[in-house]
Amino acid sequence: MTKTEIQETIINTIIGHNCRGIILSSVRSGKTRILLNSIKKQSKRKDIKVLLLYPNIDIKKSWENECDLIGYHPDITYCTFASIGKVKQFGWDFVIFDEAHLLGEENQLPIAGEIAKSNDYVMFASGTYNSDTLADIMMYTGMDLIVNYSTDEAIKDGIVSDYTIYIHKFKLDTLKKVEYGRVKKWTSTEQKECNRLTNRVMLSTGQQKMFASLERMRFINSCQSLIDAVNKWIAKNEDKRFILFSSDEKTGLRYNLPMFNSKSKDDTILKQFQQGEINQLCLLKKASAGVTFPNLENILVTAINSNGENLEQMIGRSLLKDCDNLSNIHIFVSSETFQLKWLSNSLQNIDKSKIVYL
Repeated sequence: MTKTEIQETIINTIIGHNCRGIILSSVRSGKTRILLNSIKKQSKRKDIKVLLLYPNIDIKKSWENECDLIGYHPDITYCTFASIGKVKQFGWDFVIFDEAHLLGEENQLPIAGEIAKSNDYVMFASGTYNSDTLADIMMYTGMDLIVNYSTDEAIKDGIVSDYTIYIHKFKLDTLKKVEYGRVKKWTSTEQKECNRLTNRVMLSTGQQKMFASLERMRFINSCQSLIDAVNKWIAKNEDKRFILFSSDEKTGLRYNLPMFNSKSKDDTILKQFQQGEINQLCLLKKASAGVTFPNLENILVTAINSNGENLEQMIGRSLLKDCDNLSNIHIFVSSETFQLKWLSNSLQNIDKSKIVYL
């Protein structure tokens, strides 16, 4: 089947369920177009009011672009997940939660459930659900999974590119002493500092444990050994076209790459990469979903955590089937037990035959 035929099959399934339910449609399968055409096919009026709820501005832009591409412009009210409480009291002809896997369980999913129960045509859509997220959405909304088209199926159907994940492990430095601390200063090796932070996590409880865990995550995702491992790969692959996902601006600057992040005043650098004017790009909290990158075969993930859905979205940036070769996903991770556990959790829904440990 062609991509258009697969999209039409998914659209007919959605219509068959009266545009009400949970939709899993693979990354790069044209999910936005599927949802827009489902609304167009289901609706009998031209003056319909659509509520689109989304996690970040990239998703809004992708919807606006898709409306222009297919020439269909329903009256869409855009609202972020963070502002969901402001729209729950209104009645809508259609409600769509895009990238629904990012709905916050404690403060957003209960309101999403209220909206689902008070409107007829409601769709929760994503290209990446794990079993826990799917169960939570089902519990709060009372809805069923009506479309289950995974990325693995899309790869088998030949509408998205296949990929290999390469795991680059590095060790923390045990010899060189460097300065740590913002107010109170001390010197230590990377390994000893990591051990200190891990002990704080183990000995803390409640909110203090959360803060200690965040501090350790910031440390491991910005340590010099990570920077060295990534820069070594970059030096050996200067001719490669790639995107690098980093943890924060200060760390991202240490890779000496053009950067696009949530603080960027415009999207000039992003467009330069998309148009092939530059071939390397560092991304910070931007463009991990809802953005297309032509001719992209390499993704570098330098801030791994235990969220497999976010990782799959990052992988999806390189699965556009416009290259001759498979996509290469390079994940840089320390040999520390806690981070290897994050890695294991993030890879739990990925075919193990796609993973290569270097």
